[in-house]
Amino acid sequence: MFFSQVVRRPMISRSVNEAIAREEASGLAYVFWSRNAVLLILAIWVSLTLPFERSSLYVSAILAFALVGIVPYAFRHRYTVNTGLVMGFVFLDAAALSFVLIVPTPFDFEGWTQQMNLRTPAFLYIGVFVVSMALSYKPALVIWTGLAAAAFWSMGYLWVATRPNAIPFTSGDVLDEGMGAEMALAKVLDPNAVGLARLSNQVVFLVLISLILTIVVVRSRELVRRQVEAEAQRAILSRYFSPNIVREFAEGRWEPDKPGNRPVAVLFADMVDFTSISERLPPQDLIALLRTFHGRLAKVAFEQDGTIDKFIGDAVMVHFGTPRARPDDPVRALRCATRMAETIRDWNAEREMAGEPPVGVGIGLHYGPAVVGNIGDEHKLEYTVLGDTVNVASRLEKLTRKIGTEVVVSNELVEAVKASSADPVDVVPGLYRAGQFEIRGRREAVDVWTMRSMAAASRKSTIEQPAKQIGGHD
Repeated sequence: MFFSQVVRRPMISRSVNEAIAREEASGLAYVFWSRNAVLLILAIWVSLTLPFERSSLYVSAILAFALVGIVPYAFRHRYTVNTGLVMGFVFLDAAALSFVLIVPTPFDFEGWTQQMNLRTPAFLYIGVFVVSMALSYKPALVIWTGLAAAAFWSMGYLWVATRPNAIPFTSGDVLDEGMGAEMALAKVLDPNAVGLARLSNQVVFLVLISLILTIVVVRSRELVRRQVEAEAQRAILSRYFSPNIVREFAEGRWEPDKPGNRPVAVLFADMVDFTSISERLPPQDLIALLRTFHGRLAKVAFEQDGTIDKFIGDAVMVHFGTPRARPDDPVRALRCATRMAETIRDWNAEREMAGEPPVGVGIGLHYGPAVVGNIGDEHKLEYTVLGDTVNVASRLEKLTRKIGTEVVVSNELVEAVKASSADPVDVVPGLYRAGQFEIRGRREAVDVWTMRSMAAASRKSTIEQPAKQIGGHD
């Protein structure tokens, strides 16, 4: 597919990995703050519902949990040690939470046993602990949290069940045919009774909720991966195509997989006298000049929905009619050429005010059939156009020096503009026929057009200007 051909996969892979790493670090921050919010609510709840002498233990435990959570949060950006460190603190959290929920006796009155702690809704906090880890964006950490919670809760539960005063029982014991309903109920409600079936259900619950949350996290990561890949592809394609063309690619309206021969408009824009300029400027200033020059021309090309083929030193190659043909390709190409010239004039005005020398531009534009497709190999592909049309456009750009103008347009492009029901003069005021010129690589002379100063242009004089025969060689 075109996306996979144009976009370099290693670049996308790096972007995806960096995005996932950012989400993981951000996820640990969410875990930290959500954890603290839950702990704060719990601290307020136990303070309001229990006397101080009985709630102080739980408030102290809550404060300890809050302090322990600071360490993995502080190391959330250190990806190399992050997972192991966080897993260690999850292990500690699971052990401490199980101890606090099982071992102390929350109610200080006669008759309450440690076995009765297992009948309270305290187990739900273990579930909240597991669910909160889904915010970490790490599947392995979610699984680890679920297993650690199940292991320590089971250890605490079985420890209570094996106390000397405990009466453990299973569902089979209660359903024993020899035991009447009254005896079975008495056994279940005994303060020292511990139902082992309850533990099995709780462990199964923790395992299932961990698996479900892991699937959710994996799916979320895959969605992030797809989004990052799409954004990376869009960013790279935006270097070649205008935003609306990139949008159509992203929406999957069409993908130019197969090469083809079609009519296109090809434009070459080149900096005049670049060799002498490069000799005068230090490397950093020369690169800055080229970036500004290319950037201004690229902006105009994208505004006219052109496709930037490549930057060749100080030149830029743009084509219209790719990746798909549109009826107004010639019109937009002609408008692009003139607006590029205007853009460089405006830039020169700014340079003059800054005391910098002006920069000239030569622009050649031709319309005709060309081969359109990807060239290269699997390591590097380039979407480009090939053929005589490209060569003629390049020669016309060189011809601007001979004629002494900024823009030279072939008669084929002007005729294509007319065929699209547009008046070339309305598109470019000041356009006139300059005559025929011989260019290298062509047996016959090429009929070309150029433009007068915008202030001197008039519709009548332009459209009726006769062809002028001028000889010359490129």
